Amino acid sequence: MEKISPKAVKVWRISEAIVAGVVLLLALGTFILSLYVWDWLPWWISLIIFGVLLYICIFQVWLFPALKYKHYRYEVLEDEIKIHSGIWIKRRLSVPLFRVQNIDTHVGPLMRRFGLKSITLRTSAERIGIPELEAGRADGLRNDIRALINENTRREK
Repeated sequence: MEKISPKAVKVWRISEAIVAGVVLLLALGTFILSLYVWDWLPWWISLIIFGVLLYICIFQVWLFPALKYKHYRYEVLEDEIKIHSGIWIKRRLSVPLFRVQNIDTHVGPLMRRFGLKSITLRTSAERIGIPELEAGRADGLRNDIRALINENTRREK
């Protein structure tokens, strides 16, 4: 089983830090409003909420991306694609190639900065993704999957 790019941890951390920053600014705004404007909300409740959110954000930004990277694996076989993921709840997907209808790549602004791409495989029932691969590896993998699908459909006829 192959791993995704180690740069994925940096991309996920930056992305989570942006979200955490917005959440913490909202919590800080609530704390300030409770001190000076809202008489019905005691300041210590807002302080507790801010502390809990800060604690959650620290875990979300620093711990979870590393664990997500550690537990994500994929493998492209001749007739199927296997994906293993999950930190606490393990998810093991096995998608037969004959079910894949569409293969897309996705590049966001952070991913472009780090030279990464994601691959999305669509079947009639679901959408499966292989996140944060090196750009060249993602393009090569997409072409390999497409070639395997074409080869398998020729064999069936």
